[in-house]
Amino acid sequence: MKSSAATLGLALALGLMPGGAKAAPAADPGARLWLQCRACHSLKAGEPNKIGPNLHGIIGAKAGSRPGFRYSPAMAASEITWTDAALDAWLTKPMAMVKGSSMAFAGMPAADDRKNLIAYLKRETR
Repeated sequence: MKSSAATLGLALALGLMPGGAKAAPAADPGARLWLQCRACHSLKAGEPNKIGPNLHGIIGAKAGSRPGFRYSPAMAASEITWTDAALDAWLTKPMAMVKGSSMAFAGMPAADDRKNLIAYLKRETR
């Protein structure tokens, strides 16, 4: 009984300490915001496309050009290059930026949220 309680206490302590088993997404606002996106997108090289395309290397990439993903005709025909400014506009209101896009996301109205998510994407998709 004592060893079970000690093991549980140690596991909890390691999980709560900096550098513990897992960092809480809440520690990074961009990571917390990413939780909304990950159902449809992946980030790492080699991960499969999901409902939306894999976002690895998105910064500087042309929109609608990921191999192996079927884009809406509107997105495929867009002339967008994914810069910070383009991502900010897209995340604000995707349907206003590319009419006819098939992305089912209404937008992220808070500028600080968009800034944090873009910073996270830049770190995680290199």
